[in-house]
Amino acid sequence: MFILGCDIASIFAKIGRIDLLKETFPTGVHITNSVYIELMRAKEMGFSFPDEIFDSITTITLNDSELIDFQKYSLVKRIHSGEAEGISICKNRNAVFLTNDSIVVKFCDAKGIKVLNLKDVLIFIAENGLIPKNEMVNVLRDIKDKDNTVIKSQEDILEEYDL
Repeated sequence: MFILGCDIASIFAKIGRIDLLKETFPTGVHITNSVYIELMRAKEMGFSFPDEIFDSITTITLNDSELIDFQKYSLVKRIHSGEAEGISICKNRNAVFLTNDSIVVKFCDAKGIKVLNLKDVLIFIAENGLIPKNEMVNVLRDIKDKDNTVIKSQEDILEEYDL
């Protein structure tokens, strides 16, 4: 199971590639209630990308034991509620958290919680040949153009196609 942070979900929705996330992680990708609320705020502001997420990604809820971790992680200043909720679920269900926030990645690493950042996800897609190299070039360009996110050392991703 894979839990999406709001940033990863938004990036793939903005480039119209939620399908790629679902294909990459066929055991299931989910958003938390807190991420759903964050996305609803974006929708209320007039953005349309949340609809792609709502239409294809299921929302997962905390159970009682996860609620305790959520409350504890919510006290960490650099961890937002959507991240705290997702991390809590991942810790308790041995799931993987997907985020593009380096602070959250370090937090998860320190807590022994499985985590992948955007670059890790894209390398995994390339390693497994889920899309051809020319399509990956388009994905990288779209991420930059449509989400204003620049991935450092993009050549690390593209080199996977030459191995």
